[in-house]
Amino acid sequence: PTEGFPAATPVPPDSLQTPTKKAKKPRIAAFWTWVMFLLSLATLVVFIVMSVVDHNAAVTKTRLLLNPRDIDVRFEGGNSCNNWVSQESYAIGLGGLITDLLNTYSTFMVHDKTNYRVNEPSSSGKTLTIQFVNQRHYRAQQCFMSVVLIDNADGSTMLDKRYFVTNTNQLSIQDDLFNSLSFVLTQPWPDRMREQLALFRTPQNTALMRFYEARQLILSGDAQALSKASDILNDIIKETPDFKYAYEYKVLVDVLRQSQQPFDKGQVAALNEEFKKIDQIPGVEKTSVYYKIKTVDLLGKGDIDAAYEEINKSIELEMSWFNYVLLGKVYEMKGENRLAADAYLTAFNLRPGENTLYWIENGVFQTSVQKIVPYLNSFLAED
Repeated sequence: PTEGFPAATPVPPDSLQTPTKKAKKPRIAAFWTWVMFLLSLATLVVFIVMSVVDHNAAVTKTRLLLNPRDIDVRFEGGNSCNNWVSQESYAIGLGGLITDLLNTYSTFMVHDKTNYRVNEPSSSGKTLTIQFVNQRHYRAQQCFMSVVLIDNADGSTMLDKRYFVTNTNQLSIQDDLFNSLSFVLTQPWPDRMREQLALFRTPQNTALMRFYEARQLILSGDAQALSKASDILNDIIKETPDFKYAYEYKVLVDVLRQSQQPFDKGQVAALNEEFKKIDQIPGVEKTSVYYKIKTVDLLGKGDIDAAYEEINKSIELEMSWFNYVLLGKVYEMKGENRLAADAYLTAFNLRPGENTLYWIENGVFQTSVQKIVPYLNSFLAED
């Protein structure tokens, strides 16, 4: 009966290995699934890190945000007016006076850029421009001093004054301009500031313009300019003995000259007499110039601690660029170069330009800007 059933068909050997190949495919698929998952996870982590870094990174931009309490004082030069040299000295001197008094007695921070010829963006919210313009007036060509104050926030004109400058009306122009600034800036002037303005009053109005000529020469700082300034101030004192402020400046100029080129015995004796006379001027201890004189004299004698006290008295009375130059010199002598650098930068910030740089480098004694104020050296190199 068994012969009626067919014989079993033998299974080919290759068909026995088929399950093994099918088992490998799920493993490969799982491997690539994990690879893609980890890659996606890594990408997500990278994006998260990039978003955090981008959020905290500073953005470099060239724009500046205006500060409404800062004012730039500028002077537009030219030579189209008669008696140009004296008029230029008067305008620049007026700009310097505005800068010093507003920095000392107001809440504004003023930068005297009358000696700064670099055209660059400024963060100052206001710009005061002084310039001389020619205009036909009653069939004659006359030169007017224009004073314009612009609010840079909206471009509006806050002040627009024009003055015809003569040898007799300079004080009245000065008074009118400061009164106008007080009104448009809503800044009442304290009594102490009015006392400072009174120092410029002189019986002879012509002396004021010559006084500003001497101050202009002092800004230059070299020995020849200081010698000429001393001569002008000496002539003013002879013609107007009551102009005590001019005498203070005469002593300051002479003590600066002596610090640059040592005087002979006769000159030293004359300078000592000037020291005695200046001590007798009523109210001299209320003027910043008096303490500048003492600072320079004490630096020359090597009495650094006393010089430090005197220059701080001067700064308390007047926040001016020259005071901070002298403060830097005192700090250098004390060996405190970091504070000297801060003082020099403050001076240059108050009155940027070649004049201030010259005084930093050569006033009283020579200073290496590259060594003491490397930032200022790099800043000027970019120009």
